[in-house]
Amino acid sequence: MNIRGLALACAGLVATDQLAHAQMTSSDARAEGEAIGEGVRDATNGSILADGSEANVPTYAGTDFPSLDYADDAVGLTTAGEAQRYQEDYRVVIDPYRKVVDPATIDLSAASAIESDPDAYLGPGASPGGSSGSCNPLPPGGGGSTTYLESCNQGSQPFDEARTCRALLTIQTQGSRYWEYTCDEGFDRDVNLGARQCAAIQGQLDAGGCQEINRVRIGQGCLQWYDNGRTRYCSEPGDPIYRLTYSCPAQTAVSGGIERNKISIVSESVDETQCEATIGGATCSLQSETCTAPNETRVIDGLPVTRPCWEWSRTYQCQGLLPANDCAALEARPECSLSHDECLSYDANGITCNVYDRWFQCTTPDTGAPPPPAYVCAGDLYCIDGECTSVTREASTEFKDAMVAMNVLGELRDEFDPNQLKIFSGENLKCTKKVFGLSNCCSGKGVPLLTPWLCNSQDRDVDKKDDAGLCHYVGTYCSDKILGVCVTRKQSYCCYGSKLVRILNEQGKAQLGMRWGKAKEPDCEGFLIAQFQQLDLSRMDFREVYAEFVDAAKLPDEIEMSIQIQTKIEDYYNLNGGT
Repeated sequence: MNIRGLALACAGLVATDQLAHAQMTSSDARAEGEAIGEGVRDATNGSILADGSEANVPTYAGTDFPSLDYADDAVGLTTAGEAQRYQEDYRVVIDPYRKVVDPATIDLSAASAIESDPDAYLGPGASPGGSSGSCNPLPPGGGGSTTYLESCNQGSQPFDEARTCRALLTIQTQGSRYWEYTCDEGFDRDVNLGARQCAAIQGQLDAGGCQEINRVRIGQGCLQWYDNGRTRYCSEPGDPIYRLTYSCPAQTAVSGGIERNKISIVSESVDETQCEATIGGATCSLQSETCTAPNETRVIDGLPVTRPCWEWSRTYQCQGLLPANDCAALEARPECSLSHDECLSYDANGITCNVYDRWFQCTTPDTGAPPPPAYVCAGDLYCIDGECTSVTREASTEFKDAMVAMNVLGELRDEFDPNQLKIFSGENLKCTKKVFGLSNCCSGKGVPLLTPWLCNSQDRDVDKKDDAGLCHYVGTYCSDKILGVCVTRKQSYCCYGSKLVRILNEQGKAQLGMRWGKAKEPDCEGFLIAQFQQLDLSRMDFREVYAEFVDAAKLPDEIEMSIQIQTKIEDYYNLNGGT
């Protein structure tokens, strides 16, 4: 129902009331009036907030005010203000002889009667102190569980470290060391000693321990000798006689052995097998080398060898890449699930990502029971001629939106920047995290800093403000690389003075198609006045801050805020010479 329809309905009701007035008691008239008022309220409650309903407001002329032309015309604004000093309305206001109301002429008898006995004028169930009365619940505030993002890393991890190994001197020899035995073999009674030696060695030969290395014919045996007194010769030759030489690896029980050592050094080299394994696929440079076994004599294959150094301890400085993944803990948490991956750095080809930021969306535990309900209680008194009745206030379904609007005005008053003519701007804050490292100054909402002593004041400030819900995450970028691989990253945030301003920026920029910029250089600026006027607050979700508004229970004064905003604008123009 519009305003005109409401006026016609009231006129009809007045005519009807004149006919029945004489037949009604005062209580009946009050009850009927309340019923009519409730009916009108219910009929109009849904229409007054509908689109286009503002046209039904008397003298409403839209939002395109001529005064907007002065926003960029400080000189014209000054001229127009000076001209108003000569208008009749201005002179009436400053006229000390204008007519004023004399309080002494006001009849306060009814008020005095109410003051002396207020219980007589209150409705049922109400009391002057507000200890009793009818209450209507307000819409519930926020509560329940919330979500946040937490990250881990997967990819290649560079290392730059000192590695130590041992290098050994190795000597290669050739030749052998053995015992040499000689005996004569053959049937000769005159050389029976040699024959006995050969017989003794024969046992070593049969056992495989010794071997024949030389055989030389030294004569021939004789079976029959002839001696005529002058000449002695062999009349019957026997078998040939050989001198045999044997080689045995060790001294035997046979006497007469000679030790032979024919070992010689053929090569010397440094065995670097251990150091090669220590270096692996890394790129290393030798930093130091120390001899750990100097001037020793060692027996190698029976040959005594003396060298100035046999072993060295080496220290290398090595660099390289290793596969790494520290996401196991997040993957195991049931309240977290993978949201998305972001590449922090690429290989030299610019195609293959060598380090990923893996983002998981986690849910905080439910806060438990919802906050206690809030109420609109008791009623206002409406009094005519000493007769009073209470006006029941019902909680509007638009109450939360009204709270948001009022608090937005409060923030507008506090955050208007006269130098930029912008509102709701924030500041860019960054925190630091070592990739695959224990140093994490970006712990995530609700997660305590594991190494706060490694975090600077800005890192701690970001963590504090993020936990308070004041920051919007913009993105992550690599701030330091080694071997082309990211080792340190920074998370970038836009942080604001309140949760409400953060929500206005998050959802307002989405409405206007405004971007946050790059993580390294984000755009944390707020809105121009013209941009803010385009926002539809009814489309925004403010559940996160409803409960705080109800708890505060103190809404800003709209007139006071308007005055302060206007003062800031005037100060800006005065400071800049009206430009």
